[in-house]
Amino acid sequence: MEDHLRKAQQNMSDWLNQMWETMCNDPVIGQLWSTFHGDSGQTQHYGLDPYQVIDLEKSAPDEQVKKRYRELAMKLHPDTAGMEGTGFLFRLVTAAYQQISCERGWG
Repeated sequence: MEDHLRKAQQNMSDWLNQMWETMCNDPVIGQLWSTFHGDSGQTQHYGLDPYQVIDLEKSAPDEQVKKRYRELAMKLHPDTAGMEGTGFLFRLVTAAYQQISCERGWG
């Protein structure tokens, strides 16, 4: 099972690398990409910090977190992004927001 997971993760990483080559140099998308890959350039598959994904400190006020999520969602949603390949990043941001939402008791 672990081999299957690693293969799926590698396939996802390969796909992301391929999609990145076709995307423009949007600063928000670039920032998310850097977050996903970390400082070492090695893809991180576990333990992404949801605050790092949305580029805010854990101490950020609720309204700032919600505003940042709305900004990223509009920029990355496949229907509004204006480019293909943002679906994964949109799901990553949404998952991070949902985790923060649960931690903060919003839902």
